[in-house]
Amino acid sequence: MSADADHARRRRHTHDNCDFPKELEPKADPHRRGSLCDRHCAAVNNTHGDVGDLHSGSHQLMHGILTPRILPVFSNPSCCPHHSEEVPTCDGCLVKTTLTAENEVEAHKLSNNYKFGFKKWKSHVTARPWEDRSEIVKELYSDLNIIKSPAGSMLTCGNLFYLLCFGWWLSLLYVLVSILMFLTILGVPYGKLCWKLAGYFLWPFGKVIQKTKTYHRNCNMKFSKYDAIAEVNEVKETTPLVARQDFVVPPLCVFDLPWGSSPLTDPSHSPFLPQRRPSTYVWLLLGYPLLSLAHGLICFVCWLLVFIIPVAKMNGRTVTKLLLLPPEQVHVQRLRKEDRSSLDAEVLLCCYRAVNAYYYKYAVDGINVFAVNLLPLVIVTLVLGYADKHNHYTSSVVKFTLALLSIMPLSYYIGMAIASISAQSNFAVGAVVNATFGSITELTFYITALIKGAREKNKCYEEIVKSALTGTLLGCVLFIPGLCMVIGGIRHQEQRFNSRSAGVSSALLFLSVGGVFAPTLFSKVYGRLVCGECQNVTQEPPGHYVCQSCYFDLMENNGTLYYSHVEPLVYTVSLLLPAAYIIGLLFTLKTHSHIYDIHVSDCHMPGHHHSAVVHWSRWRALLILLVATLGMSACADLATEHISPILNNSAVSQHFIGVTILAMVPELPEIVNGIQFALQNNLSLSIEIGSCIAVQVCMLQIPILVLFTVFYPTDFILVFSDLHVYASMFSVVLMNYIFMDGKCDYFQGTVLVMVYFILLAVYFFAPSPAGC
Repeated sequence: MSADADHARRRRHTHDNCDFPKELEPKADPHRRGSLCDRHCAAVNNTHGDVGDLHSGSHQLMHGILTPRILPVFSNPSCCPHHSEEVPTCDGCLVKTTLTAENEVEAHKLSNNYKFGFKKWKSHVTARPWEDRSEIVKELYSDLNIIKSPAGSMLTCGNLFYLLCFGWWLSLLYVLVSILMFLTILGVPYGKLCWKLAGYFLWPFGKVIQKTKTYHRNCNMKFSKYDAIAEVNEVKETTPLVARQDFVVPPLCVFDLPWGSSPLTDPSHSPFLPQRRPSTYVWLLLGYPLLSLAHGLICFVCWLLVFIIPVAKMNGRTVTKLLLLPPEQVHVQRLRKEDRSSLDAEVLLCCYRAVNAYYYKYAVDGINVFAVNLLPLVIVTLVLGYADKHNHYTSSVVKFTLALLSIMPLSYYIGMAIASISAQSNFAVGAVVNATFGSITELTFYITALIKGAREKNKCYEEIVKSALTGTLLGCVLFIPGLCMVIGGIRHQEQRFNSRSAGVSSALLFLSVGGVFAPTLFSKVYGRLVCGECQNVTQEPPGHYVCQSCYFDLMENNGTLYYSHVEPLVYTVSLLLPAAYIIGLLFTLKTHSHIYDIHVSDCHMPGHHHSAVVHWSRWRALLILLVATLGMSACADLATEHISPILNNSAVSQHFIGVTILAMVPELPEIVNGIQFALQNNLSLSIEIGSCIAVQVCMLQIPILVLFTVFYPTDFILVFSDLHVYASMFSVVLMNYIFMDGKCDYFQGTVLVMVYFILLAVYFFAPSPAGC
């Protein structure tokens, strides 16, 4: 009886209180799966990525990045109507741990991150509320017009960098313009302004530029017919120079006007009739254009360097506002502790640091600043690549390098578009978009390389594609999770992840690797070994021979072995692997989705009841996705067009070029996402990023390349060299051994990274493929 009363008392408490408690109540065992109640009460994947480690699921705010908060959500219909379905109740059902987000769209994106086959995306797809931002992030978006107490000395390496690179010559330019203004006689006021600004821009740190008022109204308007005059006088006190504020408004008392006359109708009594000063014309013709050009150049360079964006903001605000004000309204002074309380005028510029290391978080309309800065590079690459086909202005090496660099921002835009569409769509649409465009970055390069190789009858392109496929597999199995473990392990002593979900990916990876290399093993068993050169070491007829350039001939007897046995096996594998991928999707996303322990509450974070403001709508994201895909195809075409000189003249093996540069450059956005997840102690997603890409390489990309040869003959044969087979199988076995216990540290990550670099050294010293 006492147990029933206690149970009823706890149920009444949940119905009476919809607020989130300050302390977490004891939770039920998250590993229980026996009943429907257990499934509803299962704890979700926390920020550590581990089901069992629930004690650290608090809201974390590190460096301005909001990690998913893990809060208890009560099954109360009044608190959240979506939780009102009747299910068998138990003690554990009263409190369940769940992921929460700012809004429904962001919650959908969070849940997609944990789904197998969906692109893992760290950045927000919706605009975050300003009150949720940290002070560090808020400072990134300020206009350098806030006066605060500086922390530490102004004599920093970043400020000295500004002085040596920009400050001295910009100050000298202001001195020259000041002399020019003094020589014109009419521009003396602006000459004095430039002289003051010369000292400011030499060392602007710890100084403030204010806009002072030069006049005030000296009487109160008592009649409604003169209200317009009062409003105009107020507007003119804050109107910039280009809006005709190049004159001084004399004091006026409207009671001195004759009855029936109005300053708006009688020009003789108008206090705001424009009296243009000649100094304004001299300034706009001689001084302003030269200084605007210098500030614009500094602004452009500093914006590209990202971490000195404060200098770019300072120069941009100078051109757009400061230099357009009348000189008598600009006041420059050095900040002192005793003066900060008396600064009541409008602050135009106040800068303390030239460099801010946190500007890597800066975003423009949801797009990271690095992707914004690299976008013009794509345009330059396309113009040079297609306008200069005969290499009159640039060489093939430069064009190849630019094409590879252009792939990085395009990969970012494709990933952002996929995440935005998936977060705003249902499960079916998200799955189709991820399956269709998830591997488009790599496939565009592989297909264009195979087409070029078929046209030129050059087998090197086929070997480069196989090396790139193997390099992507090795990078995603060894380098990406290993690097994330190392970086995350520096901040967190031990990281945990969901070993069961990682086991599903590992099983699919074993299956896919076995299927991909099955034709290779078959050809080695039944193929005929042919060697190019053999030498008798013992100089005797039955002696030992050393042979070079050996390979298995599949075309013996008019290709009977290949066409009758190997080719049917290749097509069979290419059909079975995508089918296995679909079965894996159904297993992880439908029938056994509880193994990921993901539940995103429909009751969002406290205080966030506003609607989601998405950065990209579905149609905008779709348009960007299509345009980025076309740009990716063009850049891949340019890369394959200009790779021939590099392959022919390079001192390193073609295997090494394919395994490193061509394989890992398109994956750089994924590497950055994995590192960000690891820093937030969410290693599960870091591991899933690499595993998901590796599975897609084997189960989607390679079958698509094989089936593409059916419609467009490219002579692509799914038979890999021994080095590719041994390296891939060893990497998969090592990864599964490391991930066996569901926890790791920086030492295990170091092992994976070191093995990856050892394999790269093997590829570096390996001879080039036969025929290249």
